[in-house]
Amino acid sequence: MINHFGLDIGSDSIKIVQVANEGNTFRLITAGMIKTPGNGISDAERDLVAVAEAIKKLKTEIKVGTNRVVTSLPERSVFSQIIELPKMSEEELRQAIPWEAENLIPQPLSEVSLDWEVIPDEISAKLNKVKILLVAAPTALVNKYLQVLKLADLEAVALETEIITTLRVLKLVFSQGDFVLLNLGSKTVDIILINRGNLFSGRQLPMAGEAITRALTSALGFDFATAEEYKKSYGYSGQAENKVAAAIEPILTVVTEEVKKAIHFYTEKLNESPKLAVLTGGTSLLPGIAEYFTKTLGIEVQIVDPFTLIKVDESNKALLKKIAPVFTVALGSAMREG
Repeated sequence: MINHFGLDIGSDSIKIVQVANEGNTFRLITAGMIKTPGNGISDAERDLVAVAEAIKKLKTEIKVGTNRVVTSLPERSVFSQIIELPKMSEEELRQAIPWEAENLIPQPLSEVSLDWEVIPDEISAKLNKVKILLVAAPTALVNKYLQVLKLADLEAVALETEIITTLRVLKLVFSQGDFVLLNLGSKTVDIILINRGNLFSGRQLPMAGEAITRALTSALGFDFATAEEYKKSYGYSGQAENKVAAAIEPILTVVTEEVKKAIHFYTEKLNESPKLAVLTGGTSLLPGIAEYFTKTLGIEVQIVDPFTLIKVDESNKALLKKIAPVFTVALGSAMREG
């Protein structure tokens, strides 16, 4: 029984999704988005208040029926790493993981909220080991999110990472699949390798939608707002005399090279290569972006439409389809059981 909604506070926009259980699937109750005000989640009290007010406004507009919420922390602001430990009991893991974390996390454990999750992995099991996703979120960041939720009159059910919420959605389709997940956001690109439906490895690049916009301002002399419009209108489509595509290609090239490195690492470890790349996040909506990655990576590329995985009223399908990848994280939070 789901009695909460999913919330994604992005640097560019705030997204809300509420779903209901229907047997073995989910039905969309409501969804919507609004521009993130000011500087988003920052150190300034006025920014936190502004974000809370925006959430309240959106929640009212789309008629969300609960104050209970699951939200995600931005991947760029948390420390996450996959580690392997000798096979042991859950109690032994609880004792061992803080010792491991102390050597890996670039902050004192007293300043972070530490969490972990066992990742099913046949190779590790054969070696009598266990694979762990280790996550540490700065306590100061967690407190800011909790403060925003309180200001918005919401009850926090859980705070998760974007990778966990995204995989919750994708597992509906790729439950046993091997693929590369590219979460193309506003500030960062997450490159996630999935093996048989489970997290294999991940890395992050500090360049994405905003970096593309800045490249256009520099190359074409646009102001930021104009560059944003050109980016969204033309992307890598080859229109606008190819000037837009030429300006953003260096950034896409860096992303491609990092993806190739990640695939090479995967291939070395497992002696097989993923044949599919899955795109999500707002930057995946740019014209021509899927075709670019298909050509440069040499594998099939799909843009995620998370709403095709759940029941959606016909009246909402056309509108949501245009911006569907933006809602992946919020939908994953909405689908959390319990």
